[in-house]
Amino acid sequence: MPQSPHPAGKFPVTSGAGIEIKETYGPDDIADFDPARDLGKPGEFPFTRGPYQGMYRERVWTRRFQVGFGSPRESNERIKYLVDNGANGFVITIDLPTSYGFDSDDPIAQGEVGVTGVAISTLEDMEVLYDGFSPDALSYALSIRPPVSAVTLAMLAAVAEKKGVAFDKVIGTQQNDPFYQMSGGPLQTITQFFPLEGTLRLCADNIEFISTRMPRLNWMVTNGYNLRETGVNAIQDGAFTLGHAFNVFQMAQERGLDVNIFARRASFFLSASIDFFEEIAKFRAMRRIYAHTMKDIFGATNPECWRMRFSVQSAGNTLTTQQPEVNIVRAGVEALAAALGGAQSIHLCSYDEGHGLPTEASSRIALRTQQVVAYETGITRTVDPLAGSYFIENLTTQMEQAIRAKLAEIDALGGMFAAIRRGWLEEEINQARYQYQRDIDSGRRPLVGVNIFQVPQSEELPVAIHKIRADEWGAARGEYLRQWRQQRDHGKWSEAMAHIERAWRAGENMVPVLTHAVKNGVTMGECHKAMRAAQNWTIGGGGTL
Repeated sequence: MPQSPHPAGKFPVTSGAGIEIKETYGPDDIADFDPARDLGKPGEFPFTRGPYQGMYRERVWTRRFQVGFGSPRESNERIKYLVDNGANGFVITIDLPTSYGFDSDDPIAQGEVGVTGVAISTLEDMEVLYDGFSPDALSYALSIRPPVSAVTLAMLAAVAEKKGVAFDKVIGTQQNDPFYQMSGGPLQTITQFFPLEGTLRLCADNIEFISTRMPRLNWMVTNGYNLRETGVNAIQDGAFTLGHAFNVFQMAQERGLDVNIFARRASFFLSASIDFFEEIAKFRAMRRIYAHTMKDIFGATNPECWRMRFSVQSAGNTLTTQQPEVNIVRAGVEALAAALGGAQSIHLCSYDEGHGLPTEASSRIALRTQQVVAYETGITRTVDPLAGSYFIENLTTQMEQAIRAKLAEIDALGGMFAAIRRGWLEEEINQARYQYQRDIDSGRRPLVGVNIFQVPQSEELPVAIHKIRADEWGAARGEYLRQWRQQRDHGKWSEAMAHIERAWRAGENMVPVLTHAVKNGVTMGECHKAMRAAQNWTIGGGGTL
């Protein structure tokens, strides 16, 4: 049983993405570094040192948690528990049927209701998620994609109206990434249920509605986290994420939207992996590239539109099922990297996620880990404490150059949308996965508890597993929806369904139309059914990109 972190007894001399790491760094390593040009001040172009002047001295990052299982009521109860323990932001994860636009009682949903997230079928479901909270006070980020995100945005608008909250006061984040899953079966599955061009249209509808009606609500342009979870390295992560965002911005401009307005609330969801300094350098380099691109290429004159803001989650693909308590350490290191990299919001994976949904106890440990980093370590006392480090500035520059080179490769293919359609991205991801596994198998990449420092299975500490009650949840949701449909006003429902089809064919922005629909009893699945009908699209009717 090997106890060395490397077969030769030495640590790897390259970063996770393959950048060579020298033994020591000095002035010669930043000879071309210009602090005024490459650093600036925090909150000022090119935002290398952070998007805001005071950063955590003025406001500690949002301690966000991923929540979602079973029914909206059970998820709401978990949110209340976490709020009582100091959490102040939440990623609402939805179950598989909801994520593809199906109600909980659809035959396709059998066995999947509430398993990987919360089921959302009706406006009342969204109201229950906000029970005890107001959309202008508690920040929810809905982990979802178009076309479903157009319906959840409509539900949020309806909840705000019912609670008397003006649209311009609503906070939180609506994920609006049309290629939420950029590879494999999940990407193809999306287009089996809804046409890609319709998805892109709803993405633009959401951008237009949020930027003009809900100016405090973030719209998440790219879910870089799920992209990173496919196995790509930090350089690919930065390039694919930014390349995708820039394609979405081009689409918004083609819609006639003003970059100085819609880009103000664009945000990103990124991963912090375990290679500590590389991740910090990645975040700093991405901000610099984003600032220059928005100013020089997109012609944005509003400084708010040069500022890249992002939420970070600790990496799920670094968690191990072996010795799972060690994942607490991994998440802590990744939280520190996210904070030193300047994240606006941080969410830590719970140590037991390799075994199942987080329990209350494991969620509390993840929250306490963030609180230790924020309130005990002292890293919040000054902004960008690593600035000027020979190593960090050299690595940031190398990351910037490598990401730009990969972006140029994407541009040569016609942009990220074209790269996805052509299968180029799929090939890049598969090669990265293969290389990662080879590195694990060979020992080049040490993984504590897996290829080094193992213990016999009999010595593993027991892990409490969150109980999944899929059959019970599915039956309860089926009865709930039966009663919902029975009690609604069928005349108003019928008119709302017809309105969806008319509005789609007329080219209207669909968010106000869907808001009217959900207020009149139309369910998530029925909204999608009406939009599919307007496009003459049947389930399984396509699937090609």
